[in-house]
Amino acid sequence: MKKGIVIGMLALATTMSFTVASAAPVKTTREVLVDYTKQIKEAAFGKAMTAKGLSGQQVKVAQDKLINELQLSSGKNNSLAIALKSEPGKSAERLDSLATIVAAKKMATEISKKDSAEGQSIDAAATASATLLANSALTGARKSGKELNAQEMAETTAALQKLETLPEAILTRFSKAERDSYTKIIERHDQIIESGKKGSSEEAFIEAIMEVKKVDRAKALEVVRKLKECV
Repeated sequence: MKKGIVIGMLALATTMSFTVASAAPVKTTREVLVDYTKQIKEAAFGKAMTAKGLSGQQVKVAQDKLINELQLSSGKNNSLAIALKSEPGKSAERLDSLATIVAAKKMATEISKKDSAEGQSIDAAATASATLLANSALTGARKSGKELNAQEMAETTAALQKLETLPEAILTRFSKAERDSYTKIIERHDQIIESGKKGSSEEAFIEAIMEVKKVDRAKALEVVRKLKECV
């Protein structure tokens, strides 16, 4: 009888331990990115885990660390460095965003081991976000253009500035299809800027949306208006 009780208790204990282990919550992609970002920010910025309040020399050291992690072309590295100091009031915010981008690329490597397509999608979107930051010094440089009036330019400027602040949402909350569409638009935006075919970053952005989404200018501007209101 005692033997039966012991065996029964062992079986129950085994079942309970299995239940507890299986009930452990699986972290979402966003939660994993938050963990990676904390590690990257502490390594780059110290215990404060933000670029805000760092001295000029500390900012330079953190900037160099993060840019080197991305392994972009020398041209894009230079553009990133310029963008990070072109507007002193935005430098800390842009550096914080860059840390999230670096963390996403680290995370993508791990995700790729289980889901290659998802990992590649996140990695590409992270690189696109870095490219957007590299081109951010051009945002707002012109108040009107040949193809956009003053109001349309202002709206597109606001949308590009909003995108700078959204790498975490884009990388973890967008569906793969939405994320991949974003990546294609930013990649095309960069190509158009590099070609010099448009007079401003804003006009290049509208053109990129039109080409990737296959819509007319009016629809592209609707996308821009939704983006600038995104929270």
